[in-house]
Amino acid sequence: MSRTLQDADREARNIVSNWTTVGALAGWIPGSTLILTGADIVMINQVANAYDVSAYDKDHLTEFLTGAVGGLVVGGIVSEAASFIPIVGWAVKSAGMAAKTKVIGQEVKKYFRERCELPDTKMIIDVQSDE
Repeated sequence: MSRTLQDADREARNIVSNWTTVGALAGWIPGSTLILTGADIVMINQVANAYDVSAYDKDHLTEFLTGAVGGLVVGGIVSEAASFIPIVGWAVKSAGMAAKTKVIGQEVKKYFRERCELPDTKMIIDVQSDE
């Protein structure tokens, strides 16, 4: 059985969920912002693979994501500063890193879904009355 758009959606959802969890669990560590930014790149490539999109314009994707996560850059700086405040700061930073990853993941899923050529198996049943 060949892969479908619904299979890709499910796989991409799991990928984003897993990386969001990583952001939440590792976000409290001082300096993790840089490492988790690298992880975002891995997540983007994994989502592209889930949708069988092997070639895409990285510049266009960057522009697409810039609009979606531009405000999160400032949040990243603030959250990195918060990591030096024990417990409360760590919690704030972890939540911020998880939120950033989720936003990027949601936008990347939309981006690659639009470029996906996998078949859509949702069936539309036309129900007409005999009137």
